[in-house]
Amino acid sequence: MSTKQFSSLDAIDLRLLSLLQEDGRSGYQELGDAIGLSGPSAYQRVRKLEGAGVIVGYHARIDPSRLGRGLVAFLRVRPASGDVGRLAKQWAAAGDILECHRVSTDGGFLLKLRVRDVSALLPHAEAIQKSGCAVQVDIVLSTEFERWTLSAPEAARQLDHR
Repeated sequence: MSTKQFSSLDAIDLRLLSLLQEDGRSGYQELGDAIGLSGPSAYQRVRKLEGAGVIVGYHARIDPSRLGRGLVAFLRVRPASGDVGRLAKQWAAAGDILECHRVSTDGGFLLKLRVRDVSALLPHAEAIQKSGCAVQVDIVLSTEFERWTLSAPEAARQLDHR
């Protein structure tokens, strides 16, 4: 995934991004009405943002606990070997592992998992240990907030400070 910034975002683009994050199923006419453009103009703006890689997809947001995935855990993993690419590929194939971040501490990783319960978490931790990695498990007791969207005003401030 590219981290290159798309530099020509304006206030209309940021508002479109905000609206689409709120409801990705909004029609182009509805989007245009909300920002003072015609439906075809809104369509062209959205296509430009998709083409530039700013919008990378549209997704349904689900409640994981309704699907039996109520336990959230973070695994701090410190690989013993240099073959981190292989490990990342294995983790990407595991459906319970939602995120994998390379962190600055010891060249390690931070994995986010959603599982049914502690007994479903244990095989993941054991498999990682068997691969020669050190692992520390942090179980989330409660989530005070979790953001699914980026704030358009915050994005505008960041653009202004480039």
